[in-house]
Amino acid sequence: PLEGADMIPRHVPIEERIALEDLLTAYCLAVDKLGDVDGLLSLFTTDAVLDLSGIHLPKVEGHAGIRGFFEPVFGFMTHHAHFVSNFQVDRLDGDHASTSAYVMGMGVSSDGNSVTVYVKYFLDCVRFAGRWKIKKFYETALMPLPKSLTDIHVKD
Repeated sequence: PLEGADMIPRHVPIEERIALEDLLTAYCLAVDKLGDVDGLLSLFTTDAVLDLSGIHLPKVEGHAGIRGFFEPVFGFMTHHAHFVSNFQVDRLDGDHASTSAYVMGMGVSSDGNSVTVYVKYFLDCVRFAGRWKIKKFYETALMPLPKSLTDIHVKD
């Protein structure tokens, strides 16, 4: 995303804002569903980057890499819940947009381990065949990350 108040769009058409916010909501709902990897992948371009290195998790590329990350997660998590606030469109330029939002994410794994994180999501999006998709997804921590995050999501 672009930095500086002068880079924030002064006017974002409401339809565009809603469509971009709906994309983020669809991502959170798909992750919370814990099972529909194909539905989750439909939100990403085929060459998308999912970069979770800002929270000490992997960076993966393309549908195969994203699937490779989420299939095991969906297999060992029993519960997920993501709550979004402070959504904003940071940049809108034709068929390209960047958005960000605060997210509180919680989960419980099959071994009973639990995690709660407070992070900021960044989505670089492109309009593809009339529909917004995620081209690059990354996040950073807003609050200190609990050890349980890597205990749950980084398996040897």
